[in-house]
Amino acid sequence: MIGEALLAYGHLAAILSWVVFLSSATALARAEWFNGAVLARLGTVHRIAQLAAVATLLTGLARAIWGVKGAGWYWQQPLLLAKLALLVVMVAMAFGVGRRLAQWRREFAADARLPPAQALAEVRRRLMWASHLMVVPPLLGVLLARGIATV
Repeated sequence: MIGEALLAYGHLAAILSWVVFLSSATALARAEWFNGAVLARLGTVHRIAQLAAVATLLTGLARAIWGVKGAGWYWQQPLLLAKLALLVVMVAMAFGVGRRLAQWRREFAADARLPPAQALAEVRRRLMWASHLMVVPPLLGVLLARGIATV
């Protein structure tokens, strides 16, 4: 039983870390106060958010594999598949943001040029979408854990 609790705790800690750093990245991506220091911080915060996303996926897989219900039960569940699909969408959105941030950092290092406000607004919009989607996978996980809508 302690193993199941530790798996759940690890997964919850990873999710909360992802929420914190994704929210922080979203807050930093504002044209009103964007400068070179914020660009550097945004890059760091985004990388940590990506690591937290990977940790979320890995701890979720650990729960499915080593948890009490077992992998056979989990992989039959439509809610788990929906949860994974949402995570893939969120990670894909973040991948595009990461590439854009890397490009901006290179440009800033070369000639101290900041991105145009419209490009920054697009990155913020992607981060906002990911932040808003973030509330759905934990709901699906709670429903799954309680046996609601399971097969």
